[in-house]
Amino acid sequence: MRLLLPFRWLGRFLHGVRRITLDLLTLLVIALLVTAGLAVMQQQRPGVPAHAVLWVAPEGRLVYSYTEPRWNRALDRALGRAPSEVRIRDLTTAIDRAAADPRVRALALDLRRFAGGSLPAAHSVERAVARFRAAGKPVYAYATNYSQSAYLLAAPADHIFIDPMGTVMIAGYADERLYFKKLLTRLGVKVYAFRKGKYKSAVEPLIRDTMSKAAREENSAWLQTWWDTYVDTVAKARGLTAAQVAHYAEDLPQLLTGAGGDAAALALEHHLVTRTADFSAFRAAVKRAGGKGAAANLTTIGVGPYLAATARPIGGGPVIAVVPIDGALLSGSRAVPGAVSAGATARQIDALRRRGDVRAVVLQVDSPGGSVYAADEIRRALLRLRRAGKPVVVSMGTLGASGAYWLSTAAQRIYAQRTTITADIGVFAVYPDLSGALDRLGIGVAGVATTPSAGALSPFRPLRPAVAAALQASVDHIYGRFVDLVAAARGLTPARARQVAQGRAWSGAEALRLKLVDAIGDLHDAVRGAARLAKLPRGGYRVDYLPRPGQSGWARDLVPDVARTLLGRETASGPLAMLRAIAPRAAALPALAGLLRLVRAHPGTPLAYSLILPP
Repeated sequence: MRLLLPFRWLGRFLHGVRRITLDLLTLLVIALLVTAGLAVMQQQRPGVPAHAVLWVAPEGRLVYSYTEPRWNRALDRALGRAPSEVRIRDLTTAIDRAAADPRVRALALDLRRFAGGSLPAAHSVERAVARFRAAGKPVYAYATNYSQSAYLLAAPADHIFIDPMGTVMIAGYADERLYFKKLLTRLGVKVYAFRKGKYKSAVEPLIRDTMSKAAREENSAWLQTWWDTYVDTVAKARGLTAAQVAHYAEDLPQLLTGAGGDAAALALEHHLVTRTADFSAFRAAVKRAGGKGAAANLTTIGVGPYLAATARPIGGGPVIAVVPIDGALLSGSRAVPGAVSAGATARQIDALRRRGDVRAVVLQVDSPGGSVYAADEIRRALLRLRRAGKPVVVSMGTLGASGAYWLSTAAQRIYAQRTTITADIGVFAVYPDLSGALDRLGIGVAGVATTPSAGALSPFRPLRPAVAAALQASVDHIYGRFVDLVAAARGLTPARARQVAQGRAWSGAEALRLKLVDAIGDLHDAVRGAARLAKLPRGGYRVDYLPRPGQSGWARDLVPDVARTLLGRETASGPLAMLRAIAPRAAALPALAGLLRLVRAHPGTPLAYSLILPP
């Protein structure tokens, strides 16, 4: 017994250490919760001081909806982590409210940490800034260096400051992709591609060495629309001609050489900025705009506090619900961060159908498409909503393409921005043949089957001609269904629908001309359009912005989010975890990484997708 006594003491010691460790971890989690809660409480309902300046300092890239749950964002704030995303509607709502608020004297745009965004996203914020200036209030902007999208936000400002060592980088738009056919051939991998639509080019990086003529034509068209829109917007905002702005962008290297390398002086000479100065001089100028003397403190209020201070009380009455369709469309019922789960989204829409206060629904679409099965499941849920007498309206952001356009055919009205990339009415499926790679590695494959069809879709054997023909027939059938949906929804003849389809992505401006969308406008226009369809008077309703499915429950999100924060990685298992581990390592190969993320739920089965790769 005495011989066992030291082991008992050791066991008690280890048990005590384990309990202390678990208690410390529990206290850490509680401390994080309390800190996050205090951070949130401190931001609730502040007052708006008189003679204030609305200080807009976006950190991160522009998004239509957050990809992270609100618990994770609150925890990041509590830990002092810089945000990676800034929501467009928060900026535009705050700026528009401040334009009519007599307590707000001026608007300051601090763009030092702004990470940019697509042209449609940046254009939405730019229009809000232009509306603020049109209300007769001054706008000040500052950046150390202006990226192309950052300058678009600053362009309507009365006073544009730049650091004396800074640059205004306006260079135009380009679409450049990597092509992997030679690499895959060298590895012994063959990719079977089945597609319908002349311009359906998403599979080209896997089966070609360079961009096809059709893809070049398609991409050149929407890129030109982007560039024309950008140039015209900047020229109008700065009182310049489009030719002057284009000259600066096209001849920037030569102009910079002629200016002796002084990029800030060059921007000042071309009237793109109004002053070269450091940040302290910018703050002093903003202080004067707020009516403050040299000895007084600058009175500012940020976007978050201002929105909280001016929030309308939530009460009864009619509601227009805004549902995010933000990310690639995936089949399945479980919510997936950064993507659109068909099952979870359909449940969200069905819940709105049962809510008596919801009179209309707006889909905020920013998606390249994805699984056709996912698109159709969401579309059926929208039709159920319409049969219940609730209008459905679509608002497209940067992308409303392919599968996203498929589900949008259920709407009564579709709004898009001029630079939205939309339509892309086409279908493709891909299937890899790894038999050559296995052979080079000296790996043999053998097996038995009960029927000729069993194992016919194995990626370890070449695809038989009969199976390939069947897959192409399936893609043709889905494409025919897509065209029929578009023809019926848009009031086109089948022949006309096929003519404008062909897997081509159109700009919003071209889509309006082709009657694929109903109007050019943003989310606010779509909400007003939904109110008219629901016969709701102006000001007689409130807007309920729904989170992505799976982001509304704090308790449900707590465990995985804390684990992700503490461990610094996703805590998942099975094929999804494996693909999440593989995809970042393939970041240099975007097409292959996208393929890994898409073909994830049914290994060994070819999936039909209708999408384009985002620009």
